[in-house]
Amino acid sequence: MPREKKDAKILNIKLAMPVYDKLEQFCDESGMSKTVAVEKILDQFFNIYFEKPENERTIFRSKGE
Repeated sequence: MPREKKDAKILNIKLAMPVYDKLEQFCDESGMSKTVAVEKILDQFFNIYFEKPENERTIFRSKGE
């Protein structure tokens, strides 16, 4: 029986090679696919980020904002 498809969007990005190499090493060590690993990493980051009050969410803001 085929696996049920999840509700998803396609995301195509270019990663700097050092970041890609770390992702690949992480996936090799953890046994996760790149898709699952990136989903989990982003989800964890966003959960931490959005727990902060809005005025403290400054990680990617430029100094002029």
